Amino acid sequence: MASDLELDARLLATVEDLPLMARTVVEGFLDGLHRSPFLGYSTEFASYRQYVQGDNLRHVDWKVWARSDALYVKQFEDDTNYRAQIYLDTSASMDFGEGAANKFTCGRLLAAALAHLMVLQRDAPGLVLFGSDSRQALPCAATRHHVLDLFALLATTKAGGGTVVGPALLGIIQAVVRRGISVVISDFFTAEDTAFDLLRQLHAHGQETLVFQLLAPEELDLPYEGEWILEDSETAEERVVDVDAIRTRYKQRLTAFCDRVKSECAGYESDYVQLRTDASLDQALMAYLERRGGV
Repeated sequence: MASDLELDARLLATVEDLPLMARTVVEGFLDGLHRSPFLGYSTEFASYRQYVQGDNLRHVDWKVWARSDALYVKQFEDDTNYRAQIYLDTSASMDFGEGAANKFTCGRLLAAALAHLMVLQRDAPGLVLFGSDSRQALPCAATRHHVLDLFALLATTKAGGGTVVGPALLGIIQAVVRRGISVVISDFFTAEDTAFDLLRQLHAHGQETLVFQLLAPEELDLPYEGEWILEDSETAEERVVDVDAIRTRYKQRLTAFCDRVKSECAGYESDYVQLRTDASLDQALMAYLERRGGV
């Protein structure tokens, strides 16, 4: 699939308009999708009706026109619409990375783009924020007005505190009575294994879960040299580190950690996608469509 969007989040550095950026990302993605063999996902042919001005010419049946000299449009029957909860990690560790490659900036843009795509699919996005506390920021709904509220909320949400997967978050999951899709956006940097409790509960409640682990280029590439004072963003603990001395061990431990997250996702039947925050979001949007198509 071709796409000209190489770094979607970078646009935020100059244009702080989340709705515009979400639409730009999704429209660029769909433009590439329509040039690919994936065209026609999630719909089935239902019937014909006469063409009216404004109808998409892509849906005109030109073979019928050649036989009858009349324009008819193919109508499609959408698959069952889904409730799609987006779980966005708002802990302090997400507020890392330079400029538009900041994990929380990328996470908010990804959440907004997914919500916009969901509404275009006639799915009903909802938003859950989890960090030091958790809340159902917006319930699931599939209206244009609703998604604008979601954009506005994401634009003002801040990252801070630790990650707590406790009674508040688990209560939100338990309140979901209808099977649907859950999208988790997080770096999974949590104390002990609390983030995996979220996956466990979503699986137990029959949710089809898609996980995006966001990592900044600085975390993946470690582009530093010499001694640095590193501070834990959630505990404020400081440590003097010789980066050159720990580079190999650091990358081994990071790889092992990401493998653990991927393994936990597989154990709970969740799709796993690791995303660099300086890369295109096309991979994430395609992963959502593939998960939706397999539900």
